[in-house]
Amino acid sequence: MVADRSRSSARRRVGLLGGTFDPVHVGHLIVAESVREKLGLTQLRLLVAGDPWMKDQESPAEHRVAMARAAVASNPAITVDDRETRRDGPTYTAETLAQLHAEEPDVDWTFLVGADAAARLPDWHDIDQALELAAFVVVARPGSSLPNHDLMDRVTVVSAPMVEVSSTQVRADVAAGRSIRHRVPEVVIHHIRGNVLYR
Repeated sequence: MVADRSRSSARRRVGLLGGTFDPVHVGHLIVAESVREKLGLTQLRLLVAGDPWMKDQESPAEHRVAMARAAVASNPAITVDDRETRRDGPTYTAETLAQLHAEEPDVDWTFLVGADAAARLPDWHDIDQALELAAFVVVARPGSSLPNHDLMDRVTVVSAPMVEVSSTQVRADVAAGRSIRHRVPEVVIHHIRGNVLYR
């Protein structure tokens, strides 16, 4: 019994916040830090999507990873995982979670999704396996409506401050020559300008 308690106490709780992060913005970072603290996670990782089967992105993976890493460089509790960008073909959450379990068996995984993504959970590839491999947490705006499907019985809902920022709008503003200051970290703005992204 003593050994069992020792193994249990040694386990880490790590959260995963997936996204294309094209580009990462302050809304992503506020949610990441808020939920990490609220759930008492040891660490939170931004899981940068490679070729997400349900979503398109505009920038090559190396730029999206570099921007995400720059954005969280000053916060040791938040890191970036780029494994999905190194996988050929569409990326599926269930496969990523299985790989993480094999690599880090001492971790209890938490997978964060927004309310919009939660609405599509029944369509996810191998969703039952994914729900077995990680505790799914739906991050919702306080007082917002939630999806109404059976899988919501298998997730936890937490509220977090939401900032009205979208990567789509950021890209559009860059293309139009409009300011994105204060919506995107300065280091990310420098990367966008230096690599002439979204023009």
